[in-house]
Amino acid sequence: MQMIRCILLITCICFSVFVPAQQKRLDSLIQVNKSYKAQDSLKVIHYRNIFRQYGAMRNYPMAVVYVDSAVALAERLKKYPLMVDLYERLGRLFHGSSQYFEALNYYQKAYETSLKYNYARGEAGILLNIGALYMDVKDYGKSLETLQQAIQLNEQLGVMGNVVSSYMNIALVYIELNQIVQALPYLTKALNAFEADDPKGRGVAVASQALATAYMKATEKELVAMGITPVKRYSLALSALNKALPIAFNVDDLPSAATIYADMADIYEASGEKEKARTYFKKAVEIDQQHETHAVAADNLVRIGMHYLRTKEQVNGFLSIQKGILLAEDCKSLTTLRTGYEQLSRFYEEANNYDSSLVYYKKFIVIRDSIYGVEKEKEISLKQVSLNYELKERDYEYSKQQVDNELKQQVLLAEQRKNQLALAEKEKSVQRLLFLQQRAKLENEALLQSNAFQQQKDKLAYEQAISKKQIDNQTLEIRFNKYLNLFFLASVIVLIIGGTIIFFSQRRTKKLNQIISDQKDSLQELVHVKDQLLGTISHDMRTPINSLMAFTYLLENQTLSQEKLRVYTHQLKNTLGYTQELLDNLLKWASTQMKGFAPQLTPLELNSILQHALSGFSDSITQKQLKIEQDVDANVNVLADREMLLSVIRNLISNAIKFSHVNGTIHICIGKDSNSSHVIIEDDGIGIADEKLQLINDPVAKLVNSSLGTSQEKGNGLGVLLCKSFVQLMNGSIQFSSEVGKGTRARIELVSVNDISHQNV
Repeated sequence: MQMIRCILLITCICFSVFVPAQQKRLDSLIQVNKSYKAQDSLKVIHYRNIFRQYGAMRNYPMAVVYVDSAVALAERLKKYPLMVDLYERLGRLFHGSSQYFEALNYYQKAYETSLKYNYARGEAGILLNIGALYMDVKDYGKSLETLQQAIQLNEQLGVMGNVVSSYMNIALVYIELNQIVQALPYLTKALNAFEADDPKGRGVAVASQALATAYMKATEKELVAMGITPVKRYSLALSALNKALPIAFNVDDLPSAATIYADMADIYEASGEKEKARTYFKKAVEIDQQHETHAVAADNLVRIGMHYLRTKEQVNGFLSIQKGILLAEDCKSLTTLRTGYEQLSRFYEEANNYDSSLVYYKKFIVIRDSIYGVEKEKEISLKQVSLNYELKERDYEYSKQQVDNELKQQVLLAEQRKNQLALAEKEKSVQRLLFLQQRAKLENEALLQSNAFQQQKDKLAYEQAISKKQIDNQTLEIRFNKYLNLFFLASVIVLIIGGTIIFFSQRRTKKLNQIISDQKDSLQELVHVKDQLLGTISHDMRTPINSLMAFTYLLENQTLSQEKLRVYTHQLKNTLGYTQELLDNLLKWASTQMKGFAPQLTPLELNSILQHALSGFSDSITQKQLKIEQDVDANVNVLADREMLLSVIRNLISNAIKFSHVNGTIHICIGKDSNSSHVIIEDDGIGIADEKLQLINDPVAKLVNSSLGTSQEKGNGLGVLLCKSFVQLMNGSIQFSSEVGKGTRARIELVSVNDISHQNV
């Protein structure tokens, strides 16, 4: 916000310095005009200079006053081309400030003056301006018709500059209509002509920028019709803008340069190069700080703000759009305000700030309706002006025809008088009679023509009154519809907001209840597991400690033979091994339940982990004389935590050994599926009962009572719980299948990764 205030302060200071300089120049021109007393062409030039200065200061009423004075003097001096020039300049002044009604009025005065005094060059130039005006008010049909007339007349006069400008405007009309194939020939003609005249001229920049717009707006079908692939559109558009950019700087047209940078940024974003898009948007903003065309600067700020929002940089997007809105409000750029308000409304809506969203949405609606109303008023005004112009043109043609008829009648009368003089002596009395009859006839015809003219005039006046009444009725209807639409829109918005609030409130309550229910179930299950663990630990830990105390008592108080010592030592070793396994699994499982625990997932070679795990069971395998069959794909790599995966595989191998018969077989398989990798450990031991198997495969973590192994090995049920917890933490799955008396099969599935270098284990 502080930056925005600084920008506005600098703008105000520059404007305060600029205004006195403008006023000083105006005072000087007025003084020169007062000092010059002669009523000649130079006096007209003085009037024109004062009018232009008032136009630069946007004082349109005073500009009109001096144009009227200049036109009146030029007419007295019979300087008709100068009259046309004055009307045309005033029309361009209003045209440039988007006052289209006044602009068309003065363009038509210039056109009528050109027709009246047979000034064909002026007529040709005005047609070009009128065609451009119709394009700006989006009356594309009249624009194309007028521009075609301008081309024909300018070609006859040899004014090729106006012909090329007409080509350019026709191309822009077709681009606005999204008819790119029709626009391209005219655009190519204009660009070639501009380059032939001046390769570094302003026309080349305008045509190149329009060409880039055409490439970006073209559909894939239109691109194919033009012989261009959809992907190539970006390079062609950037090439055209790169041609236009240095020209804009050469002619000191900084607003156009800033717009070109913004267009290039949009193209880079569309092609996926977001960093380049960001760079060119920043260049556009830097250029905008060097000129005073606030409408362009505001539009570019809103565009870069929208870019930030699309790239999820919400704060930067919000600040940029806010700056653009401030400038747009200062220069009354309605289209930019409409876009800015709409984007801020969406921004606040996504941030769940519905109050602020509604405020900006209301502003958006007001501006949108204002633009619609202004465009409708312009359309009605232009129709009224066009109707008046057509009526004037019909009056002029009718008057011209009447004068021609009178001239023809006078020629006939002169011929008759000549014949009468030749035959005066012979037929004097007869000629006088004929003359009187002819005069009466002419008077009757004149009277009839006068009556017919009056009837036609009355009819035109009546049609004009009817048209005015229809226009007034349309205006009232538009105003009524506007208020009615606003009422319905407000009602719909209130209903939508109320319904949205109720919906999201109910959905949020439902989600919270579900979360509480899930947490309750999870806590109940954890309490149950805890109780089972404490029961298991209290029983299983007491036995090895008692055994150790008894053994130490025997060592201390009795003399044992080496054979008994060996037997007791082996039994104590097995008991302590079981206890060590119990504590190891218990500590690992407890660590996974701690808040903040997260596995360290890295790419691992699954076969290396398996071999490392197997190496710790060589004694147990030898003791039971087990056969280990391996069907292993050495190139399988998974994303997992190394220690957790080792622990899972060790527990599964330990269970397979524990529940296998002597001379049994354990089959281990490693392979790949379409989207994952798997490890299968299968034994041919005693198997698992169906009820216990269902508990083991239950997705909810549960402690299952362990059974004794085939060699009376003890277990605590914690290993399976640990395996399920670890596999879930590694984004995998584990499934057990078994049949009593035939063995058990455990299948682990983990996330696959691409080939990696060998991992040391």
